[in-house]
Amino acid sequence: MSITSPARAASARPRSAAGARRVLLLLHLAMGLGWLGVTSAFVVLTVWLLDVRDPATVRTGYLVHELLVVWVARPAAIGVAATGMLLALTAGRRRAPRWWLWWVPAKLALVVATVVVTVSVSPAALRFAVGHADTVGSPAYTDIQHALVLVAIYHVAMITAAALLAISRPGTRFRSARRSAVAP
Repeated sequence: MSITSPARAASARPRSAAGARRVLLLLHLAMGLGWLGVTSAFVVLTVWLLDVRDPATVRTGYLVHELLVVWVARPAAIGVAATGMLLALTAGRRRAPRWWLWWVPAKLALVVATVVVTVSVSPAALRFAVGHADTVGSPAYTDIQHALVLVAIYHVAMITAAALLAISRPGTRFRSARRSAVAP
């Protein structure tokens, strides 16, 4: 029989809930890293396509971009938002006063802003880039290409900012700092 303090006993979660939370955290991290990875690939692809003048290569490049948006980036963004909200809502009573600091809604705002900008710019720009690849090099086509580069850079910057907020957790202390303060 173990003796625990009443405060610790009240805040303890069942092992299955802690395990489920770890799985949820793993999914959140995997989707976030996947989203960051694919958007980093978009930066490389869109910058490279600025110098390509072969219409078939340009069309194929933007078709690959569109394919990755639909099948990788979009599901990852939805998954990150959903798992992030679930993690915030399942933080537990002991963590409740701390988790809802300003960085939690800030991360959500970064994800929402990224999705809103993407939805408002990328689909039409990618359709134009694929449909008008024969006009590569024209001023209108170059403007669309630059817009796609800027959206890709915006993606990487916003996702990186959200990751930095998750790592730094402004307003909270790290566990290692607590342990070193308690150690003799």
